[in-house]
Amino acid sequence: MVLQDFEKKIFKFIKDYKIFNKYDKILLGVSGGKDSISLLNCMSKLSYIYELELSVAHLNHGMREEAGRDEDFVRQICKKLNVPFFVEKKEVFKYASEKKVGVEVAGRDLRYDFFFRTLKELNYDKIATAHHMDDLAETIIYRIIRGTGIYGLAGMVPLEGVLAKPMLCVSLEEIENYVTINNIPYVEDKYNYSLDYSRNKIRFEISPKMKEINPSYQKSFFRLATTVWEYRDEIEKMFNERVCKIDENSYKIRLENDFFDSEVLRLTFLKFQKYPPNMEETKKVLLMKNGGYRRLKGLEVVKEKGFLIVKQ
Repeated sequence: MVLQDFEKKIFKFIKDYKIFNKYDKILLGVSGGKDSISLLNCMSKLSYIYELELSVAHLNHGMREEAGRDEDFVRQICKKLNVPFFVEKKEVFKYASEKKVGVEVAGRDLRYDFFFRTLKELNYDKIATAHHMDDLAETIIYRIIRGTGIYGLAGMVPLEGVLAKPMLCVSLEEIENYVTINNIPYVEDKYNYSLDYSRNKIRFEISPKMKEINPSYQKSFFRLATTVWEYRDEIEKMFNERVCKIDENSYKIRLENDFFDSEVLRLTFLKFQKYPPNMEETKKVLLMKNGGYRRLKGLEVVKEKGFLIVKQ
């Protein structure tokens, strides 16, 4: 198997951060855009080296008329590559209105809920998404603007629970070169260019200004992130010290009333294959009185004296 430089870079990143193991069963989140199509093409090659089993999950978000076209496009690509294809259709705008959340949050929640359910149904090992170095930089910028702690400065991590991001080491420019050189077809989503969304404002208004100061600013954010990733490894060790698994459906967290309580709680959600609560929701949980109860992301959280019980 001959790998191109782009694919070699991702292969090395996977090895360095131990993202996948031999014989892993991996669910790829594929929208049909250049990023996720690059992920699909690259992983279909690497699957022969790692002897991986791949499937694709596609959320038809119903946000525009072309959504059906995108679904058919990804289905045909999967058929050509002989990769199993799973799809779910949701109305993101309707969900956002009902839950009183932004469209970006609604799309993310529906997408990951679908991914995690499919992972469980297939009895797969990991979910892989096509987030890249530019996404990483934008996430860090976004979190700084909104307010974040040290843990959040990681932006995204190569592997968090079952969530894998093997393309964090490559930039959007490298992805564009990859699909161009190899004549790889993909679809465009007009919402990726709408300035109604915070992420796009960062991508099209803030990032270009940063690029004027430092043309390789993404690499600078990447170096920052790698430092924070080491910090997160320490949090994983702390989780093992503070959390005990009661049974398959519940964990008991020992609270130390320190900075790391929130980090350990968020990691617990990932252990349940649930997207973790944000900083504000996490704080509300930690401030509950003894006997307090909250339901978040499909999990129940009860506070006992000095402990949190998290269960399905």
